[in-house]
Amino acid sequence: MERPLRTIASSLVLLCGLTVPAAAQDALPAASPDDALCETGVVEHLTLDDAQRGHCRRLWQSGIEETRQRSKAHAARIIEENRLRRELEASLPPPPPPPVTVETFLGGDLAYGDVVVTDKGPRVFIGKAGEPARPEDFVALDSARSPHRGHAKSYEGAYPQPPRPQAATPRPALKTQERKP
Repeated sequence: MERPLRTIASSLVLLCGLTVPAAAQDALPAASPDDALCETGVVEHLTLDDAQRGHCRRLWQSGIEETRQRSKAHAARIIEENRLRRELEASLPPPPPPPVTVETFLGGDLAYGDVVVTDKGPRVFIGKAGEPARPEDFVALDSARSPHRGHAKSYEGAYPQPPRPQAATPRPALKTQERKP
């Protein structure tokens, strides 16, 4: 498409007597009258001599080489942009995990009394088996409706510390006269 545009532009310049800016003249190579013979639609209908065929071949090869160079430059630019993007993504901290809410467990297979840990603390499932879970079916451990109410302790986090061992109180040894045979 670039060559027909050049041909049209040069024809307009000749017909209208306009001058093309110097920057545009530098960007476009000078088109010769023989170049018009090498256009795709024209070549199929003409019989060219050896000199014209050689000229067209060189013109097409130079067009192919220009396209290769542009393609290589474009591929190098894309590779560099991808490398920079990956470096930027690697330097960013990972996104925080989404909060764990009661809604996270709505689709799961839960039984009455199951305890789940959410961002607001542990919750007990009090729904009925076979029915879909609802957010109202999850209550706090110390709730009056919780089956674990009597066993509930204050929430110590997702990983509570094991209880500290207490020193055992030694029993007094039995006296010899108290022993029975």
